[in-house]
Amino acid sequence: MRYLTALLYPLCAAGALYSLYYEPHKSWYSWALHSVVNGVYAFGFLFMLPQLFVNYRLRSVAALPWRAFMYKAFNTFIDDVFAFIITMPTAHRVACFRDDLVFLVYLLYPVDKSRTDMAVSMDENPEELEPIKQKEE
Repeated sequence: MRYLTALLYPLCAAGALYSLYYEPHKSWYSWALHSVVNGVYAFGFLFMLPQLFVNYRLRSVAALPWRAFMYKAFNTFIDDVFAFIITMPTAHRVACFRDDLVFLVYLLYPVDKSRTDMAVSMDENPEELEPIKQKEE
């Protein structure tokens, strides 16, 4: 994340300056809002990249917890539905479809069934899982 943010801050600043110089805006407020929104879209993309890196290194989606994966799947589906139904800026639609591309990359990696799942969800107690593990052995 440190390297990605070091790359992202200058890109956001350059994008804001480019927008100020080459694109017409109604006011300074309009330019500032446009620049901040583009920064939010960029940071949204930034927060998805570490999981892609982990998946690439492991050649699996085993590090992504099932509930987080399902949350991302539903969130992506809902974003796509609203991107088609509601009139919205083009930048927001591009951000929705960019998220789809990242989600499709998540789907490309197989689940490594030989790996043990070390993640315990918040509603499961580790003590309750011990008898289950002992029965499997």
